[in-house]
This record gives sequence, C-alpha cells and structure tokens, in this order.
Amino acid sequence: MAEPKELSRLSPAEVDRRKKKAAELIAQDRQGQLMKMPFIGGVLMRLDIVPVYDERLETAATDGDRIYFDVEFYSRLGKDERLFVLAHEAWHCVLLHFARRQDRDPELFNVAADLEIHFILTDAKLKAPFVLPHDPYWRGLSAEEIYERYPRFAKGQLDAWANSQTSGAHESAHIHRGEGGSFDSHLEKNGGDASDALPGREGIGRDPEYDPQVKPGTEERCRERLTSVVQQYERTRGTLPGHLAGLVGQILKPEIDWRELLAQFVTSCYGGSRRWLPPARRHVWQGLYLQSQRTECLRAVVAVDTSGSTVGDLPRFFSELNGLLGSFGAYELTVIQCDAKIGKVEKFDDCHPFDPAGEREVTGGGGTDFRPVFEYVDEHPEIEPSLLIYLTDGDGTYPEHAPSYPVMWVLTSDGNCAVDWGTRVSMR
Repeated sequence: MAEPKELSRLSPAEVDRRKKKAAELIAQDRQGQLMKMPFIGGVLMRLDIVPVYDERLETAATDGDRIYFDVEFYSRLGKDERLFVLAHEAWHCVLLHFARRQDRDPELFNVAADLEIHFILTDAKLKAPFVLPHDPYWRGLSAEEIYERYPRFAKGQLDAWANSQTSGAHESAHIHRGEGGSFDSHLEKNGGDASDALPGREGIGRDPEYDPQVKPGTEERCRERLTSVVQQYERTRGTLPGHLAGLVGQILKPEIDWRELLAQFVTSCYGGSRRWLPPARRHVWQGLYLQSQRTECLRAVVAVDTSGSTVGDLPRFFSELNGLLGSFGAYELTVIQCDAKIGKVEKFDDCHPFDPAGEREVTGGGGTDFRPVFEYVDEHPEIEPSLLIYLTDGDGTYPEHAPSYPVMWVLTSDGNCAVDWGTRVSMR
C-alpha cells in the first residue's frame, strides 16, 4: 500500500483509474461469492459497494445500505481474503448491527459485532485473515452477549493485538484494525464517519462518494432485502440450511418478547447494586419478618402518548412496568401524560407505590409532540432520570437531539419510530 503522503499527491486521473480497477475487482468477487456462498452472495448483489480514497477510512465501512472499501486496502488482499471481507461486511447488514448498538459504547460494540460474525464465517469454513482476541466459548453468542463479557476478558489484549499488527508479528499483518480495535466501521449514524482524518492518513483528502449514513428506513430496507434473498434462495435451491435459517429467523421474526426487552433495558440502565439486609421495619407491625433490600434508587420517567393510539395498550404496559419496578427495591417514578403538550404529571415511589390497576384519567387526545416531555425533564433537574420510557405509536414531532440519559420507545403494535437514537421495542 502506498504511503498516505504519496496518495495525497496522486492526480485525479490516477485516483479514478485505481478506483475503476478496484470496482472491477469487486464486481468479479461479488459474482464469485454468489457462486461460492449463494445466500450471502445474494445479499451482496443487493448492496451498493463503493471503492473510495478518503482520509477517514482505512479498511471498510457499512451503513446498512452501502459497503465502502479503501481502494488500496481492498486491492492488496488475496482472493480468499477479499471474499472473507465481502461476506464480513454483508453480515453486518444482515444482522442489523447498526441498529443493535443502541446506546452502547461504539468501539466496544464494533469489536463484539466483528466477533459475532467471526464465528459465523469460520463455521462456514472461510479462513479468517484477521482474528481479534476472543474466548472460543463465545461461539453462538450474540454481539450483545459478547459485549457484556469482553471488558473482563480483554484487559490489555486489544492493544497487544494492535501492536502485533503494526510490528508484523501477526500472520496477516497487512490487514489493519479499524478504530477501537475492530476491523471495520459499521455503526455510523447520520454522517458519523464524517469526522477527523484517521491518524497517519491526514492529507489524503475526502472522497465525495464516501458518505456513510444510517438513514430513516434503513432497518426496514435491510429486512426487505433479506426477505428477497431468502425467497430467491428457496425458489432456486430449496430450504435454507439450518444454521442460516436460525440466524435469518431471528432477524425477520424476532422471538424475544417486548416484556423481556423492557426488563433488559431497565436492568442495563440501573446503576445500583442490591443486597439483603435485616428485616424491613415497615412490615413488622403485620407480624411479617421480610428481608429488605438496600439499593441505589432507580429514577424512572414514563411518558405516555395520549393522542389516542396507546389507550388500548395502557393496562398491560402499566402492569408489566409495575412488576418490573417492584423488583428493584427503592424507586422514584414520574409518569407524564402528553399529546401535543403536557397533560398530567404523577409521582410515585416504593413507599407510595404505583398502582397499575388504579383508575387513571387519561388527558389529551390531540396531535403528538414528544419534545415537551424532554423539556419538562430538563426544567426539573431534581428528577435526575436513570432512564425514560415513552409509550407511543411513534407518530409525532421528535427532539432534534438525544438526551444525556437512556431512552426506550415502547411502540404500539403498528407503531414506528422515526429517529435513530434510543432503544426501540414493539408491543406486538
């Protein structure tokens, strides 16, 4: 690979020539992948693959709709390595990693997502030209599960691995890691990759064709693309192999119930720790000697879109929320009703608990504007939310920017969220 300074001196005509040559190589490899691995080859045939020269990209990136390769990176790989990295990027799109990251640390989740794919491709007998440090017992785990395990495992290992790449100690040292220890970049949000030049690539310049953005509707397009691939595969080759059918089924028909996802979200946002203490005094007068818990206080804000779309879902939503809060010991709950403006605010805690079966007058019923809820929280700093959960159909005006605290959009069965921040779950 030419040095960055040399690249910066390339004439526009030479850059175009190299990009055209890389594009021809990509076209051949995409056809070869279709013959070798029909399923993932079918995915690649439906994705735009763009070779670029850009100071912000060293290896590869995908935003769910397009795959970008650095021209020199792709051109210097051997054929088997090129087929591997093509499949690697395609699987990021299939597995919706750009949507699954949510509020997790971007660099660490990139590593976890790369490892989820690593196991898939090695099971498919593709030779991995690069291997991040990992525990072989993680085979079969999701990126989210690997993410939770990685910090304890990887102390110092990513830096050691990166040093081996730089020093040439790795058997495929010409394949460099991306930012944060991962191989590539696949979780860019709204031009998130349009940032500063990567170290050592200053002066190469910016390629106008490099514009990674997770745009509204990308997740839906990925699912539609995947459905099309599966249908074509089944028409021409029969039923998908078992391991592929299982992976695809989890994407097209996720089996995790919304209640479990809600519990996972609240638990992940909960910063306290619980431990058993002597009997709770408030129960002694009844002759009950129940163990109490000492815990950090969970401060939750629950916003309800009262425009009319959520009324039928309120009973089961509040019932599930109440059971969840009861498992956390001390909590403070602020319930905000809002359509186009704040209608009603109620406060509860573990001493004055929330009653999901209680009579509750729902105010509002007009259009929906989500901004007043977030403005209310900002105007009342004493709330200090650990998290905010918004029950809605998703049709309304959103804040321009995400708040500093985690947000979950709990969507009615026909709802859809129009922003790319926060966690989303459907009550289907």
